[in-house]
Amino acid sequence: MPPATPAENSIGTAIGHSITVELLHLLRLPLRILLTGAALAAVLWAGFALGLPGPEALFAAFAAPGATGLPALIGMMIFLVGIGFAAFLWWLAARSFALVANPAIGPERLAGLRDLPLALPEGTVRALLALIVGVIGLPLLLFSKTLGLTDAIAGYVNGIVTGVFGFYFGTRSTGAEAQIARRATEQLAERERANGALAAEAEALRQKAETAARDAALPGRIEATKGSLARHIEVAGLVLDEFGPLLPKGMVPEGAAQALAKARDAAAALQGQQSGPGAEGALKMATDALAGLIGAQPLAPLLRASASLLPAGTALGPLGAVATVIGLGWHFGAAEYQRWRARVLAAPFAPQLFDAGLITPSSAELRMETCPIFARAFKDEKTRAGFFADLLNKISHDDAGPRLWAEYGADATRFPGGQAELEAGLQEFRAALVADLAMRDATPEKIAAALAPLAPAPGALPSTDQVNQLMDAAGKAGEDQPEARAAFEALVMLTGHLRDRKLEPVGLMAEVTP
Repeated sequence: MPPATPAENSIGTAIGHSITVELLHLLRLPLRILLTGAALAAVLWAGFALGLPGPEALFAAFAAPGATGLPALIGMMIFLVGIGFAAFLWWLAARSFALVANPAIGPERLAGLRDLPLALPEGTVRALLALIVGVIGLPLLLFSKTLGLTDAIAGYVNGIVTGVFGFYFGTRSTGAEAQIARRATEQLAERERANGALAAEAEALRQKAETAARDAALPGRIEATKGSLARHIEVAGLVLDEFGPLLPKGMVPEGAAQALAKARDAAAALQGQQSGPGAEGALKMATDALAGLIGAQPLAPLLRASASLLPAGTALGPLGAVATVIGLGWHFGAAEYQRWRARVLAAPFAPQLFDAGLITPSSAELRMETCPIFARAFKDEKTRAGFFADLLNKISHDDAGPRLWAEYGADATRFPGGQAELEAGLQEFRAALVADLAMRDATPEKIAAALAPLAPAPGALPSTDQVNQLMDAAGKAGEDQPEARAAFEALVMLTGHLRDRKLEPVGLMAEVTP
């Protein structure tokens, strides 16, 4: 035969080991019986070695005349019963220890087993003691006469049996409520543990949901921060670069340039970020930089200085007055914006400001009443038909002064001060006509749109009359407050830049002022 291969040898070894294990399983019970018999034989041999009477002495005691041998038999039976109970107790303890050693037992149950006697189920030891007393004590009482027990001994045995049985069954009967309470406590504890586990799971799910929501909202937060940074960087840069050198010293806050540089760096770092830890860090840096720039925004001191020029005649206060004037200028159309700018800055006449088609002779007549020079000079001409239409046509030209002087300059009574007085009257009349046009520009709808970023309370919006009073005051005030006038004029020029860049100024004002 060819020699066996290593694989065949390993297979053969495994088969042999399996057969050995099966044989041990089959022979375990016979071996246990043989070992138990050997243990009993060893006990008997030890008794013989110690001089204890053997079975023949017991049989001789039974066969002796007048001797029953019953006490010896009863003693042997009691001894065997004790041995049996001891074996039973050993078996119970072995089973309990095997249960404790099982790795599937949880630490909570194992901790409960440690508190029990011999790690046996509660009541096992008490039941076993009661059983021993019953098995041994009751036969002693029943056969007390036969065993020759005195009444005193029988009374002792009776007291022991009665006391043990009374205590055991009394405890079992009266302890029902305690057991119910204990079981309820255990169930409550188990329920609390379950509730704790559910609460921990719910907290973990809540944190997970918050993290998911934060991650989902991160792109939106990044875009919002980008927009705010871009607006404030644009405004701060315009004020510092365009108007900073022209403003009075101290008008620009210290640290504004540093805050602007930091905001520009943070905006650059935020570009391209969408999610992840890097985006969170860049967003945090950008948010901090935005807060620093808002705190040092040079727009704020311009607002505060300009507020001192305007009357606080509206429910929005001084800053609200500035926001009203600037907000309307930003919302106006091109022609309206030109009239607004000339009105609030008291700028000289420009042909594009004057639209004769929007001014009727009747409105020109009414406006002339507010212009002392022309009202006196043309008091005799006002009644002439077509005079105001002809006058409106003349003053709409750039050379309106020479034209009027050529027609009316020969009469020295009209303009005693000469051509200079005529030019002053012309400027006065033109300003009155432009103001009349500008007063129609501020409608309630445009006022509401201009102040919408401030979210004013119902009824807090200024009326058109109040707005026109603010604009007239803005054009006339500031001769005795050069710094405030410079700040206001910088705001007006800044509004033009913001119109070009589509940046709404009132919302920015609300952000930089508390």
